[in-house]
Amino acid sequence: MQCPYCKEEIQDGATICKHCKSNIGATSLPSVSVGAGDFGELVGTAVNLWKANLADLAVLTLVFILVLWIPIANVGFIAGYVRSVLKVARGQGKAAVGDLFSAWDCFGSLLGYVVLVLVASVFMNFVPILGFLAAVALGFAAMPGFYAIIDGKMGTIDAFKWSLESIQANFVNWLLTYIVGYVITIAGIVVLFIGIVLTAPLAMLIYVLQYDRVKPVERGLP
Repeated sequence: MQCPYCKEEIQDGATICKHCKSNIGATSLPSVSVGAGDFGELVGTAVNLWKANLADLAVLTLVFILVLWIPIANVGFIAGYVRSVLKVARGQGKAAVGDLFSAWDCFGSLLGYVVLVLVASVFMNFVPILGFLAAVALGFAAMPGFYAIIDGKMGTIDAFKWSLESIQANFVNWLLTYIVGYVITIAGIVVLFIGIVLTAPLAMLIYVLQYDRVKPVERGLP
């Protein structure tokens, strides 16, 4: 059999890859609430995936940054980027630049979701101090739904409802994911900016692995 992370041949039934030391069972993360103690394992899995696919992820991220500045269309490119990283996280293939341009099926719902969150955040910011904090909280609460739309073609309203439910049921893990992913991304910007080409995919792997642990399979998502 083949390791889903480094693609090297390993013994059938092996639970640990002898080449990259990854936990082979990690590609089939449970779609249920998990404890905060599992977050370290999640990060470890993300690091192993990142190291095994670094070159492809770096190229994907570089092209993504170049096209991200195109207004409106960038929503579709974001969806393509997330799906490409999801593909890597699930052991379904390697990250490819072409993935950036192949996620237009969820464009309408995702654009509506982004606009809804942004408009609400703008209005919240009119309230001094508390408004800013409320806008940050809204962005955090809306995060899971963002991935649900991209992965499962969920509608805008359903995604927002599920996002709130997921945050409520898995608050600690989502909070840790949000903080760690943010810190890793910022670290790449601080290191001569171009460092984000290396750190952004690691942060995204952490995000999508957390999403994969709690994705709403009961609502028809794969």
